[in-house]
Amino acid sequence: MKRLLLLSTTTGYQAQQFRAAAERMGVPLALATDSCHQLEDAWGDGALSVRFHKPRESSGKIAEFAQHNPIHGVVAIGDAPTMTAAAVARELELPFHPPEAVDLCRNKFLARERYKQAGMRVPWYQRFKVLSDPMVVARAVPYPCVVKPLGLSASRGVIRANDEAGFVAAFTRIVALLQQKDVRILRDESAGWIQVESFIPGREIAVEGLVTDGHVRVLAIFDKPDPLDGPFFEETIYVTPSRLDVSTQNAISECTQQAVTALGLSHGPIHAELRINDEGPWILEVAARPIGGLCAGALQSHWRS
Repeated sequence: MKRLLLLSTTTGYQAQQFRAAAERMGVPLALATDSCHQLEDAWGDGALSVRFHKPRESSGKIAEFAQHNPIHGVVAIGDAPTMTAAAVARELELPFHPPEAVDLCRNKFLARERYKQAGMRVPWYQRFKVLSDPMVVARAVPYPCVVKPLGLSASRGVIRANDEAGFVAAFTRIVALLQQKDVRILRDESAGWIQVESFIPGREIAVEGLVTDGHVRVLAIFDKPDPLDGPFFEETIYVTPSRLDVSTQNAISECTQQAVTALGLSHGPIHAELRINDEGPWILEVAARPIGGLCAGALQSHWRS
């Protein structure tokens, strides 16, 4: 039987859904998590203990395991394991997104650079060192704008600023966030930067897809009916099937494909966030992983119906 490697944080409750699916399909599953390396099988799940903030080291450990327990496929749940998954896949010559593409997904500035080079719609954007004087930066950016950590996901630390006073408060708050230990460990390099972008008005939507040989198969488009205009952008309700008209959905799918091509993603799940207004769809970010939260259950029901 072909064995699947599942990489997930110990707090990633989605792993249970994947385990159940693997059991239904009769697929042996190997689990790698960021569990305690000093205790043998600390969580009682038989998982390999790795460090997702050290992907090269972790991939070597998994490759050693694979010498006696062949692995035929790789899936990463959440953002933290994606780079380790990419490194493992390359070492074992398995299909997955290239490490270089995964790295672009995890860096908002580099991703914006690729979108711009590909001729896609991008807002004004610039990154600033966390040690920058926020008062000086506040006088150099357009308003309204969005201030965000360079490497965090799921809208964590993303704040809208409408004026200089609001910008200084937002910048200072994000600097404090980036000093937290868990952030410094997971995002060593990008934790030193803050990105500022022009605010993109419009509705926010999400796209779930599978990429094969660089081609995106859209599984679902999720509407976000709540207005996400700031100052914070908490994730709330996702609705699928989308209520957008067919031409708009096609434009969203095309924009997602453009972004995937620009980033160099090639094989595996992707989760994209976009905004759409009168100018068309704008890509916010693409992650080399499946959707988080409870939305996977809704996606399953959607495909069964």
